[in-house]
Amino acid sequence: MNNLPKDIAHLVDNLCREGDRFAGIDQFDDAIEKYQAAWDLLPAPPQQWPAAAWILLSVGDAYFWLKDFHNGATFLLEALDCPHGDSNPYLLLRLGQCLLESGRLDEAANALEEAFRLGGNELFEGEAPKYLQFVQTQLRIANIKRPTGRFNRPLK
Repeated sequence: MNNLPKDIAHLVDNLCREGDRFAGIDQFDDAIEKYQAAWDLLPAPPQQWPAAAWILLSVGDAYFWLKDFHNGATFLLEALDCPHGDSNPYLLLRLGQCLLESGRLDEAANALEEAFRLGGNELFEGEAPKYLQFVQTQLRIANIKRPTGRFNRPLK
């Protein structure tokens, strides 16, 4: 797999940085426009380039924050097929979240389990607790605290 020509790589990088700045101030529609412009610069087929996974991940992430989980999942699923996409724990986390929010529970479980396997508990820090709880339940590793009291003592 070859790298992008330097002039195109520079333009793609600048557009992605602009998109990141917009995303950083919660202007996700503007961020998506910048990421789409970067995507449009990738020579055909765009999925062959290492930058493709990052661009699609950024678009999917923006859609996640817009609560457009269907579009988020669409872009993130496409990113899986790009170089290094299927080994990116953050991509898998965000994909699992979009799928879960879309009601696609089996697919969400697969993505979140793989994200957990690659990134552990730390990956889920700062995310809504329900995502880690979901994956822990799927993997049957949730820390279930048992209430204490006279009815919860072991039998002798």
